Amino acid sequence: MLEQEAILHQLSGQVLHSMQERRQSSRPGGDGAESQSAPIVRLVNRMIDFGIELKASDIHIEPQESRLRLRYRVDGRLWETGEAFPLRLHSMLTSRLKIMAGMDISEHRRPLDGHIDYSCHDGKVDLRVASVPVKHGEAIVIRLLNVEKRFRKIHELGLSEKNRESILRLIHRPSGMLIACGPMNSGKTTSLYAFLEELNAPEINIMTVEDPVEGVLRDVNQIEVNPKAGMGFAEGLRAILRMDANVIMVGEIRDEMTAQIAVRAALTGHMLITTLHARDSITAMFRLLEMGVPAYLLAATLSGIVAQRLVRQICPFCREAYEVQPDSMEAILMGDAFPSHQALWRGRGCEKCRGTGFLGRLPLHEVLCMDGEFRQAMLKQKDADSMEQLAHKKGFRRMWEDGLEKALSGKTTLEEVRRVLYAP
Repeated sequence: MLEQEAILHQLSGQVLHSMQERRQSSRPGGDGAESQSAPIVRLVNRMIDFGIELKASDIHIEPQESRLRLRYRVDGRLWETGEAFPLRLHSMLTSRLKIMAGMDISEHRRPLDGHIDYSCHDGKVDLRVASVPVKHGEAIVIRLLNVEKRFRKIHELGLSEKNRESILRLIHRPSGMLIACGPMNSGKTTSLYAFLEELNAPEINIMTVEDPVEGVLRDVNQIEVNPKAGMGFAEGLRAILRMDANVIMVGEIRDEMTAQIAVRAALTGHMLITTLHARDSITAMFRLLEMGVPAYLLAATLSGIVAQRLVRQICPFCREAYEVQPDSMEAILMGDAFPSHQALWRGRGCEKCRGTGFLGRLPLHEVLCMDGEFRQAMLKQKDADSMEQLAHKKGFRRMWEDGLEKALSGKTTLEEVRRVLYAP
């Protein structure tokens, strides 16, 4: 990684040198018409290639008071390159990225969005570029979406056997609504695509409305949200209802209108799969009620809720076992689940994982299946605590319990599970 950072800084020096030469020769610059051999072109391409090599999900370019910060989100954590870049690079970097993304390079006072079809040795990558004006310039975030990636099957989602069986029962129902919930970057879209792959068959018409379309699903009709053209989630969902669909996927329920249409679509005999930003499966129900969905409609349509988070996975190249001490933090976290002489796993840190002890991520899940008792409780407007007690009575397992099981099996650490579920 030090070698890659050195290349970036070498290229940044070449960009600064070219800027100096332009000023001395009085030639205009920064118009974005650089050739592919221009230093700024090579610098931007190297930044993107480095992100692809790191398997980063996002690249952050952030102007500070006296420096330009470059960060990559890898395995859910932001990682900053060792040395900051000169702030003088900011205007040329911003212009180059805006031109590549089809954005207005003269606009600096409002948020902008664009995308880049980027080709590299690993295939085609869709880059979603967003800029926003901040104190010292424009901050840019580039999201990396591999449009040629292989979609995961349900058995590859890291589900426990019980959770996998529950989800298979839910998605094979002829109608109803299944919700995947969690914060941003928790793997919800990956799960939804796996559900659709399970259902995909010639006799089933599957249609989606997404923002953006993160991957092309074989034999699935996918609609991309385009607010400028008047195509939002609600409008796309209304159109799908006239297209004789069997299964509908709505990328996200964001507002009251979309929530109302989605629930009514499930009520009329469609299988509807969607995502929702909510802390866990219990609060997801109350989030829909807060959006104005009547309790009787939600009780009639909701089939189940899958909540999930992503935790870092212990690096397999430097994994080691250690014995948990009775008075340690791990023993306290395990509580009653702590047996004497319990062994856990951790990563020592190596070159493969950049010294972090983690490599890749895996999900934690909880699956809440609706039944008659839950529907009655919803109609009686029971509070969240009462709903949770009812869920536990039926054998419901929280994400913490799923995380504890995965830590005991050596896939992640208890501290990582605690950090993701309960700590900043």
